[in-house]
Formats: sequence, structure tokens, C-alpha cells
Amino acid sequence: MIVSSEAEVERPRQRVPPAVVALFAPDTGMDVQARIGRARFAFLAAMVCALLAAFAQAYRVDTRTATLKNLEKAGQLDNMSDRQVEDETTKSNRLYEVGRVALGAGEAPVFLGLGSLAVLGLVWFTRGKVKGRAVVPVAAAVLLPGALANVLDAISAWQHAALPPKDAMLAPRTISAIAAVFGHPLAGPWLKVGNVFDFFSLWAAILMGYGVAAAGDVPVRRALWTTLVAWLCWRLITTVPFGG
Repeated sequence: MIVSSEAEVERPRQRVPPAVVALFAPDTGMDVQARIGRARFAFLAAMVCALLAAFAQAYRVDTRTATLKNLEKAGQLDNMSDRQVEDETTKSNRLYEVGRVALGAGEAPVFLGLGSLAVLGLVWFTRGKVKGRAVVPVAAAVLLPGALANVLDAISAWQHAALPPKDAMLAPRTISAIAAVFGHPLAGPWLKVGNVFDFFSLWAAILMGYGVAAAGDVPVRRALWTTLVAWLCWRLITTVPFGG
């Protein structure tokens, strides 16, 4: 007679990281991520995607038009030779490339830190009891929607022969961007309101809500509503005053 115990039964390994499951099933995925998930996979994926977008935009950037406008405003363009203008353009390109890659390298660590603080703050606000080991894994999983957006930006950047250093039209993320793609650009206050609703940011906020519920033993409905209201306030504060 063979007697087997639970200790002798080999548990099946989790092939798909909980953070990936959370992208499409946040109700179950974020709970598993908070209990047994790790931050490493989601963090590294977010960093790689951010760098991919940064390198693609840096490679395609063309600052010539912006450089000419700046020189003209400064009253220097009439006194410069074509070679000098070309040197200034090359210098501007290099500065943009270095700066964009630096921003890409710092994006994931900064957002991970801010996300961890957000989890702690939201759990406290909703009167939950935070589980310390769950904070960073939850914050890391919240990075993944932004990572997908960066991949789409990288693909979009490669499809352009040249990109301006500012206001480049990449993968649409907001209502305003989608309206522009379909030939009906928003204007005035509607443009600012449309820029508030970033779909990837909203996706991340929903993940955050479920993560707060799992990491702080907070009722899901309360955690979701609190997180979404906080997200909307944050988007309004950071987007509307600056013109989106």
C-alpha cells in the first residue's frame, strides 16, 4: 500500500507569471501576484520596452526644423553658414538621443517607486492593512500596460522616416489621439479633456485597484472606486493645466 502525502506531491509550476495573467484577468491575477508574485519579471519587461521605445525614437529623430526655428528666434540664422547650421542640427540630434535614452532607462525605476508609494497611500486611505511583501510586486505588475504602450510606440516610430523632437504622432493612447487618427481632431477644451483619458493609463489604474484590494485586504469595490477617482484627479492635475 502506497501512502502519499501533500509534501510528496509535486506542485505544478506556474508557467505564466501572475503579472501577465493580471493584465487580462486582474481580479484573479493581481491576487496571485500580491500573494506569491515577484517584481523582477514585470520590472525587467517594463524597462526593456521603455528602452526599446526610447532607442526607436532617438534613431528616427530629426531636429532640423526645430533647430532652424530656434536659431531664427535667437536672430542667429542669417549670420550662419550651411555648415554651421548642419553642425547645430547634429548637436541637437545628439542631445535629444542622449536625453531620450536616459529617460527611457529611468522610466521603469521611477514608476515602480511611485507605484509602490501609491499602493501604500491607497491602502492607508481605504483603511486596509498592508502586506509589506505585496507592495512592490503589485506596483511592478501595474507597469505592464505602459510597457505595451511603449512597444506600440516603438513600432510606430520605426514606421516614420523622421520624427520631430516634440509632439511626435506615435501609437494613439488617448481619445484625442484616436479622434485625430480618424480625421476628426478635437480642439480647445475638448482636446484637453480627451487627453485625460489615456487608455493604457486607465488599464494600469484598474490593475492598481485590484492590487490595492489584494495587498491591503480591502473590499474590491472600495479599492477600485478609490483608485479610479485618484487616477482621474491625477490625470486632470497633470494633463489639463499643461494643455495635455
